[in-house]
Amino acid sequence: MPNWCDNHLVLSGPAAKIKALWEAASKENENGDCLLSAMVPIGEWDYARAVDAWGTKWDINLEGLEYEELEGEGIIRGWFDSAWSPPIMAMQNYCDKNEDVRVTLEYFEPGVGFIGHWNSADQEDICYEIDPANLDAIPADLRESFCVDDWYDTESEEV
Repeated sequence: MPNWCDNHLVLSGPAAKIKALWEAASKENENGDCLLSAMVPIGEWDYARAVDAWGTKWDINLEGLEYEELEGEGIIRGWFDSAWSPPIMAMQNYCDKNEDVRVTLEYFEPGVGFIGHWNSADQEDICYEIDPANLDAIPADLRESFCVDDWYDTESEEV
């Protein structure tokens, strides 16, 4: 069983392109997980191929995501869980082929203890190792996005 990585996504671009991505991802497959497959198809699932193409071993579910159109832009936004790590490779591979698409991905993996963000503008993954004794080393907006301070207060109370 994997550690689950919490992710917050905002993916935007030309409405027709993002709507087509959303519709492709919304097509049901065996377990309903298909956003990464729609972004970066890998054919029949293979662990190594998935990790290389997506940065995580399993596809992601659309349950916490939604599609909207605003002033000619299509936007997929919301949250999802991924196995072990955020799907940065999928986002980067998709953006490399679609330069008119912008992605912001924030992530938090409390089991291993890391948090960070990636965006397509600079394609730089800024990741912080979590030290519960020094949470101030992590930017406040990122900590607030995932309620990290509360999470670690709760965790220390349960131990």
